[in-house]
Amino acid sequence: MALPAAALAVKAIQKTPKVTLGKNVTTVLLASGLGIGVFFTLRALMIRFKRNRREINALQPGNPANFAIRLKLAFENDKPFGWGTNEEAVYQTLEEIPSYAILKKVERAYRDLYGSNLSADLMDELSTEEFAIAQEIINSKT
Repeated sequence: MALPAAALAVKAIQKTPKVTLGKNVTTVLLASGLGIGVFFTLRALMIRFKRNRREINALQPGNPANFAIRLKLAFENDKPFGWGTNEEAVYQTLEEIPSYAILKKVERAYRDLYGSNLSADLMDELSTEEFAIAQEIINSKT
C-alpha cells in the first residue's frame, strides 16, 4: 500500500510547474553578485593600504599614527603577568599630543590601524577615575 502512495507523490511532484528564471534575471543576479564581490574586495584592499601607510608614517615622532600606536601599546602593556593597562603611558601620550586638531588625527589613525574607536577603547581600558583624568587631559586640548 505504501508503494502506490509513493508513486502518487512522485506524479504530483512531476506535475508541479517548474520555476525558471529568465535569461535577463539570471544575468542581473550574476552581475549584482560580482559587483558586490568587487566592492568588498576593493574595500578590503583600501583598508589594508591605509593601515600600511599609517604604519610607515608611525616611525616619525609627532605623527598621529605614532601617538595611536603608543596608546595601543599602553593598552596592551606587558606587566609581570601580561595584564592591565599602563595608565601612566596613556596619560603621558595624551599630554604629548600638541593640539585638538592633532588629537582628531590621532583618533582617525587609531581607527585606521586597529578598526576601533579610541574613545571607546579608553573607556574600556581605564576605570572611571582614570578615564576622567584622561578626559581632562583631552579637554585641555581645546
